Amino acid sequence: LEPRVINGIMNSPYKHLFNSENIFVSKDGGGAGNNWASGFAQGEKLHEDIMDIIDREADGSESLEGFVLCHSIAGGTGSGM
Repeated sequence: LEPRVINGIMNSPYKHLFNSENIFVSKDGGGAGNNWASGFAQGEKLHEDIMDIIDREADGSESLEGFVLCHSIAGGTGSGM
């Protein structure tokens, strides 16, 4: 949801660490603008596209053991938790 951050990473020396097929930037562009409600509403509309990416990776795995979920509750969008 934050295209400026994603583009910054993909134009950095660290871009080789990520599979470009798994990078998602909304067709509508724009980010959450550090607004939890905006990010939540956008995420609600995009969750199927994100789940397709996760499903594709899980299907391609020979021995999937689990997922790591990172969620920021200490700052930025969503920090009101």
